Amino acid sequence: MTKNTNKRIIHHAAQGCADFPPSSLSALESCLSQGALAIEVDTFPTADGHYVLLHDLNLENHTNGSGNAAALKRKDLEILSYKTHGQPTHEKLGFLDEAVGLISQNTSIEKFQLDLKPYGKLDAAALEKLVSLIDPIKTKVQVSSVADWLIRTLHNIEPGLSLGFDPLLYIDKPEDEPRPESVPPFRVGAYGYLDDHPLAARKWGPLKNYFAARAEALMLQAVPGCEWFIRADMLLDSARAGFDWISYLHKNGFSVDAWTLDSSSTAGIDMANELIALGIDEITSNTAKTLAESVAGVFRY
Repeated sequence: MTKNTNKRIIHHAAQGCADFPPSSLSALESCLSQGALAIEVDTFPTADGHYVLLHDLNLENHTNGSGNAAALKRKDLEILSYKTHGQPTHEKLGFLDEAVGLISQNTSIEKFQLDLKPYGKLDAAALEKLVSLIDPIKTKVQVSSVADWLIRTLHNIEPGLSLGFDPLLYIDKPEDEPRPESVPPFRVGAYGYLDDHPLAARKWGPLKNYFAARAEALMLQAVPGCEWFIRADMLLDSARAGFDWISYLHKNGFSVDAWTLDSSSTAGIDMANELIALGIDEITSNTAKTLAESVAGVFRY
């Protein structure tokens, strides 16, 4: 298999290097110290306009605190500690300005992906603050989000900023764990996917036509040339049904990342190899290094 050195595996939530809390500064430092090329962390604004490094709005899920993280100020959050594997740690919550400082001192990293969660007050002023915060490392930053409206606003504020769109609020594959009540899509459509669009209300044609129609509609919501982040098994469902979503997006000027595939199972490795054959551009993984080693050197990590 020919090696394409432009392809990377992204360290999801700065994991894959050591057993540190996801998206924490210690996890980020560990990845950087081991030469990671692409790292993703989660962030959203605090009540006073800072950006905390955290995945969930509910503090009880990943910290020793409780309540709504976006409703608190930085001084209230920085005294809290992360949990990992459900257990408390001694590490205090990190913030984006601290992460920018770490990235700015590192020469090896090529991509620092900020997955912007649609929590808190994310108006134009808040997004301008985000752009200002990342300015020292702007050429290495990509901001992704499930909120296409935030991505379009960021594009208007900073047209040259690298952006990413995850369409999971519009179409997604049901999981075993219940979806949070407030997170769309709210229904499973006729084709077996979470989708509130009228196209999913009944079966009007084969599955490949459904995927093609949804891809065409969603493409209108995305910023031209951005990267798409799509659940790996849904990409494969679509390809097996006869619609190659990756090829379609490539033809329309987009790149595609598949998430989240790990090397902890043969199924994950097999899926990665199948997506590589389809031309996937990047893969997001919790086990970036070992996954890269398992797919014949096609991806760098």
